[in-house]
Amino acid sequence: MKFEQQFELVSKDNPTFGQIALIPWDIETFGFGVADYKFDYSQNLTSHNRVISEKIELWAKQNNIELIGTTAEANDYSKIAFIQSLGFMYIDTTILVNYPNVQQSQYPKSNLVITPAIAEQLDEIVQISGDVFETGRYHSDYSFPKKLADKRYQDWVKRAFHKENQQELFVLQKDNQICAFLVIEIKEKEGRLHLNAVSCDFQGKGIGLESIASMLFYFKNKGVEKATTKISVSNTRALNLHSKLGAQFENPQILFHWHAPWAKHLVKEETN
Repeated sequence: MKFEQQFELVSKDNPTFGQIALIPWDIETFGFGVADYKFDYSQNLTSHNRVISEKIELWAKQNNIELIGTTAEANDYSKIAFIQSLGFMYIDTTILVNYPNVQQSQYPKSNLVITPAIAEQLDEIVQISGDVFETGRYHSDYSFPKKLADKRYQDWVKRAFHKENQQELFVLQKDNQICAFLVIEIKEKEGRLHLNAVSCDFQGKGIGLESIASMLFYFKNKGVEKATTKISVSNTRALNLHSKLGAQFENPQILFHWHAPWAKHLVKEETN
């Protein structure tokens, strides 16, 4: 099934209040409503923050939504303050990782074998994806159940394998053992890395660097001129890895979540 977001106006009477949409792929995974909110900020909105907040909450009630996300550029301080005035709270900061000259760049040699995933490998890849991720919008939300945040990545992998979208699932092997996987997408001359994970058994052995280098070689052979991915700035291991491979870092964004007062699933899990 191909999922698409369908944005609608928060207020039909005032389009400047922004647009909002369900996130169908996450709803399928979580079993409850989540959504995205977007708007073009202007100082004129500040006097309407209470009305906009009420409109967002009303829409959330009508659509059984428990969580809504929105973003702002990291240096847009007025928009950040306005978002917080609507009842959204800070969750994470992301940054765009850009390899602008894939064809002209030289990357370190990788000894990993990169191939499209096959059915016999899927269970192992899904297991890896449920074990290794620690960052991302839902993992960074202290109220969000970790099991569901993990399941989101597992379902993401399955959808990529079954080609429910334009993304593809690849495995990287060393000595015939799966050591990492990639979820990537190629559109015309641009490659996009959506997910990258190294198996727990192979961490600390340079596999992360080799897996990205393998991907860049694959992109290069496919005629890709530019490659990008987005990561959390808290993921310093990934930042250092991409830096070693010559990436540029651009467009830091702040991610916020709004939690519905009636949300039944957003309870911080107890840890032992």
